[in-house]
Amino acid sequence: MPARPPFLIIRRVAAAAALCVAVAIGYLSLVPVGEVPAPQISDKIRHLAAYAGLAAPLTLALHPRRWLVAALVAAIYGVCLEFGQAYGGAGREGSALDALANLAGALLGAAMIRFSAGVRG
Repeated sequence: MPARPPFLIIRRVAAAAALCVAVAIGYLSLVPVGEVPAPQISDKIRHLAAYAGLAAPLTLALHPRRWLVAALVAAIYGVCLEFGQAYGGAGREGSALDALANLAGALLGAAMIRFSAGVRG
């Protein structure tokens, strides 16, 4: 059996990592507030870091040239979770500022991969 190209393996591992991060973000975003221990850092910094951590492997999975698509997918996921918090009845509140922090993190994570990957175009 021929060896798989390294980029294909990287993309598959990155897709699996993005899925794991998305599941973790979804869980931590939708469980009732008292069940999740909150680190002592700004809420917006947590959102920024989480969505950078989602968009980075998603960018690798799609391809670094598609970094804006990856950022958009991550940001839309964040908006959906904010609506889930607002209307899900778990005692959570959705926030437009959280959604903006999600977008900023998604753009940061995707851009870090795009501009460090050495991909032209």
